[in-house]
Amino acid sequence: MTATPAIGTTAAAGATSDNPEAPGATPAAPVVRARRLALHGPRGRVYGPVDLDVAAGELVLVQGAQGSGRTSLLLTLAGRMVPDADARLDVLGHRLPRERRAVQRTAAIAGFGGIDDLDQSVTVGALVRERLAWLGPWYRRQPRPTQHALDEALAPAFGDRPVPSPRTVAWDLDELDAMLLRVALALLQQPRLLVVDDVDQVLDDARRQVVWTRLEQLAAGGLTVVAACASADEVARTRWVTPPTVVALPL
Repeated sequence: MTATPAIGTTAAAGATSDNPEAPGATPAAPVVRARRLALHGPRGRVYGPVDLDVAAGELVLVQGAQGSGRTSLLLTLAGRMVPDADARLDVLGHRLPRERRAVQRTAAIAGFGGIDDLDQSVTVGALVRERLAWLGPWYRRQPRPTQHALDEALAPAFGDRPVPSPRTVAWDLDELDAMLLRVALALLQQPRLLVVDDVDQVLDDARRQVVWTRLEQLAAGGLTVVAACASADEVARTRWVTPPTVVALPL
């Protein structure tokens, strides 16, 4: 496959900046800065090259069909994959891949098949308890979460939507609650960057709108969010307060 020109961010129509820089102020460093970001494997190009700047509190939508390398790109941004040697990538002030451990501590991921899948036989309470135990000191015992504790822990992802009971088994969750739970578990890490793959796994348009609305609200609260989907017309079919920045990946 032949190399393609660097792909920059394309702001969706109507997007405006809510935080204009004051005259003479030093612009804040971007949360993500990528130059010539690409990955090649034994069979050729996986993705890229991509040039990308992502500001704090920005929502970026990475659009790419299956085979475009969008999952690999997202994992690279989150410090979980290593790009080509001549790529330059800084995330949260850390140079990747050299400082990937620091990025992994402050960049959380959700929606990645084979990585953060929910154990279908485990209850919601057990999933949250296990996640908190993993994030906390080894000597701290995590109690079984009450409904009140669960409401507080999962509220950033669920918003006004009712939080499942701690006794609910994961296989009984519908596709929307399962996705929101994966986002909520990622947010327990208290990240500065949230990377979400395959939002289209929520197949129903109305339910997927809820996911995008929650991600947009998280970004409005200051969290930087990079999320991916396959649908080429996702931005046009979704209601936004402020349309996201779009990065389209070719095959």
